[in-house]
This record gives sequence, C-alpha cells and structure tokens, in this order.
Amino acid sequence: MATRYYFDIRNGEELYADRQGIELRDEETAAHEAMQSLLSMAKDNPPLDKHSLLAFEIRTDQGPLFQVSLNRGITRH
Repeated sequence: MATRYYFDIRNGEELYADRQGIELRDEETAAHEAMQSLLSMAKDNPPLDKHSLLAFEIRTDQGPLFQVSLNRGITRH
C-alpha cells in the first residue's frame, strides 16, 4: 500500500510547503526521490558566496519523518 509523502523545500530560512505530495511505496523510496531531486536542484542553482542550506523536509499526514539536506556555498581562503 502506498503512502503519501510531502517534500517541503527549505531554502535557507524559507520553508515552502508541498501541498500535493506524492504516493510512494516506502520511506527508502521517498529518501531516494528526495536525494535525486535535491541534487538536480543544486545543479541548476550555483553555489553562493555565503553558505545556505537547501533541503527537503519529508513528512506524511502523520507528521515529520526526516530531512535530506545540502549545505551550499563557497569558502574562500
């Protein structure tokens, strides 16, 4: 039986709620989907001079489950 997972996007301090979600078979599939989507988003948005967090906060109708995140930025020496 599929479960509806919601992929809320965190970009720095901003949180954008996923209102539709997607039905997937399990948490492992949701984690894989989140990681692939996060890497795709990071590729399309170059790093900034300051560090910023880009993440998916995964939840179901029962509540939050986990976060898949990437700390983007350039550290200059």
